[in-house]
Amino acid sequence: MNSEPERPAAPERFSEEPATVQVRRSPRYANFMLLGALLGAIVAFVLTLAFPENPDFGRLQVFGFLLLIGVAVGVALFGLLAILLERLVGRKVHSVRADRVEVHVARAEEIDARTDAEKPVSDASTEQHPPQLPPTT
Repeated sequence: MNSEPERPAAPERFSEEPATVQVRRSPRYANFMLLGALLGAIVAFVLTLAFPENPDFGRLQVFGFLLLIGVAVGVALFGLLAILLERLVGRKVHSVRADRVEVHVARAEEIDARTDAEKPVSDASTEQHPPQLPPTT
């Protein structure tokens, strides 16, 4: 008995008819929240330098407190902005024609089964040969 699974027939590269798909734009939440965190950090830095130094706390401590608040508020505000943009822009759905393409990925067994004549030239040129040592007497 053969223990290898059966290989499916080779798929077509392109389908006969293009399909119609619906595309909806959506903001990337992580990018919005990172931008909010960055702007919150900049605002914390500017506020730290804008006011005179406090005798009870050093500038670094004030910057740390403002940084915590600024980053949290920035992430929250820009996350909310992304949600609002999705509600406004996400309503519009566009129909687009798309061709279906199927890609066959070679498995490791198929690559190992190739003969030397089928292997690309670049494989042979990158092989490492051990250095030849001079004979010892």
